Amino acid sequence: MAAAFAIAVCFLIGLSPASAQSVDPVLVEDYSIGSFQRATRIVLGTQGTIYILDADENKVLLFSNLQDAPKTIGGFGWSSSSFDKPTGVATDGVNVYVSDFGNHRIQRFDRDLNYISSLSTRDTSDANSRFGYPLDIALSELGDLFILDGENIRVLKFNSQVSFERTFGDNAGKGKLQNPVKLVATNSRIFVGEKNRIIVFDYFGNYLGSIGDGIINNINGFTILTNGLLAASSDTIWRFTREGVLQNISSLGNIISGDRIDQIQDIACKGKQLFILSPQRIHVFKMSN
Repeated sequence: MAAAFAIAVCFLIGLSPASAQSVDPVLVEDYSIGSFQRATRIVLGTQGTIYILDADENKVLLFSNLQDAPKTIGGFGWSSSSFDKPTGVATDGVNVYVSDFGNHRIQRFDRDLNYISSLSTRDTSDANSRFGYPLDIALSELGDLFILDGENIRVLKFNSQVSFERTFGDNAGKGKLQNPVKLVATNSRIFVGEKNRIIVFDYFGNYLGSIGDGIINNINGFTILTNGLLAASSDTIWRFTREGVLQNISSLGNIISGDRIDQIQDIACKGKQLFILSPQRIHVFKMSN
């Protein structure tokens, strides 16, 4: 299963954030790869694969390894394998799903990025299952597909047979989505990143709590660790424990790289490797723990 979505982490919600134990740890780059126009999203797949979305090129890039040139599909358009602003990628190692923002659809590919099918419900008579302008997607280990609906500001869940099941995040209360930007699913939790917090739902869409209130701001992405969570804005990375307590903060001034990182677009982790995506490159760092 995809490393980006398959880590079953149980966050204990409701604890008040403590003061950071370590502020501004220095991150030193191991290496960097890639040459993009404006990369916006990084997703780690199985067997070392890396997926990159290039918004300016309307392309999806697949790195099967870090030595060879990536396989690329896309370009602007509305036919199969073309995109009008790809916003998210999810994979189970067999299928690859890409949210196609301007075309109001999810495109499905095989592991080699050969087109299979599309999912679009914007014109359906069933208001509950409609989505438009999808902002992101996520897959659980169970094969359920979650779509971050940018038009109706909610999350839709489709089961492994791509049958609609439910929506959540659109009801009044603390769990109501306001400005969502990213979606991550594990086997027991659904995490929705908003600009100034990360909202946590259970697998059935019930609100559990939030992480980073009053601490994070203007985040572009976040990633789940085995022992916590990282959230990133364009110039800052916040690390939280699994209880949602702030652990440390890293600013761009403390991130040392061969090619200067002017802006953080997204982050991802696998083992002790931290991947920071800038608009032009993937920067790889080693985390201490």
